[in-house]
Amino acid sequence: MRAVLIILAAVLFGLAGGYAWSAMQSTPQHVRVPKAVDATPPPLPESAQDQQWTARADDSAAAEPKVAAQTVHYAGCNEVRAAGKAPLHSEDPGYSPEMDDDGDGIACEPNPGA
Repeated sequence: MRAVLIILAAVLFGLAGGYAWSAMQSTPQHVRVPKAVDATPPPLPESAQDQQWTARADDSAAAEPKVAAQTVHYAGCNEVRAAGKAPLHSEDPGYSPEMDDDGDGIACEPNPGA
């Protein structure tokens, strides 16, 4: 019985000593985190060629004729399907609420009501 108590005491003292030793050895390491650096380069001065290209782009944009937005109208879902545009969403050209059976914003669905 005495040997068991001695072994038990040795184990407990060993655990306590190991814990104390690990607490003495571990020191918190301070890691320095570098500050964020703005990596965007400073803007370069605009050269004469840059100004010429900008002027050309402005001239060509002004010279292009403005195309009026074309309106799309479909007589029904059969025409939409024949055009290959089904299903039509509410933001698509040619959508009309009359073709949307369930009112979910999608007209000419493949399986209405499903």
